Amino acid sequence: MLFDLQSNDFWINSWGDKPETYSEKERIAKEKYLTFPKLIPIYSHRYIPMEPMESGNPIFSVHQMDIIYYGYDLATYFANEFHFELPDGFKIVDEPKNIRFWSNWIDEWTEN
Repeated sequence: MLFDLQSNDFWINSWGDKPETYSEKERIAKEKYLTFPKLIPIYSHRYIPMEPMESGNPIFSVHQMDIIYYGYDLATYFANEFHFELPDGFKIVDEPKNIRFWSNWIDEWTEN
């Protein structure tokens, strides 16, 4: 996030007006980051959110602030990542669970 903040003029509108100085942008970004649900690494740059602590959380692909869903749950993620078909009768999740900050970021980013 800090790389994109410094090199790519990254800013999240909900944080308010963008400060003039990098140091102030960095301070705000670090403060906000502490409130995001933590991400648990699964494989490479794929992560599952720690919150809520229940089954069915989506898997995010995170490369800097380029964040997308890479599976709407762990099973569909594994099928996508490792190129296999889920068994017949397996309940396929057709939309991701909303995860605080991360889902909102994807929605905001894809709108721009």
